[in-house]
Amino acid sequence: MTDRRNDSLPVSQTLAEKEMEARDLQLQGIIELREERLIVEKEREVAGSVVFTREVRRETVQMPVELVTEVLIIEHLETGAGGTPHSITLDGAPLAAGERRELLVYREEARVEKRVVVSEQVRISKRQIVETRTFDATLAREELVVDPQGDVRVTESAPEDPLR
Repeated sequence: MTDRRNDSLPVSQTLAEKEMEARDLQLQGIIELREERLIVEKEREVAGSVVFTREVRRETVQMPVELVTEVLIIEHLETGAGGTPHSITLDGAPLAAGERRELLVYREEARVEKRVVVSEQVRISKRQIVETRTFDATLAREELVVDPQGDVRVTESAPEDPLR
């Protein structure tokens, strides 16, 4: 079995143990000091909702439309100075005495209908806005407190300085 911190050395011969042998020290135990760290987990939740409906608003509008109506106009013309009889013509053809012709007169009528047309388009979309929030937390950390009692000499060395 090998030490995971240094795969080149067996567990029985770690660097710390070799150092202790070189300094003629006997290992009495190892104390792990721990500290708290913040771990942030985010959870997606429903913040609310938006409901869309199409409502029909009604209003009365007035639209002016020009309608054409034909009117028949009859004019009496004076006779000429020579006393010639009058000839009556309708649509370019003479009208004989006792003959009857019909002249059509037209008018326009409005027929109002409604049609549905697209008056506006509305695009609905979503986008994400990222905001950074700062959360405060108090973290605890263990420290080794050495309290010598009696005639005891304690020498501390940092892990980076193996010669102390």
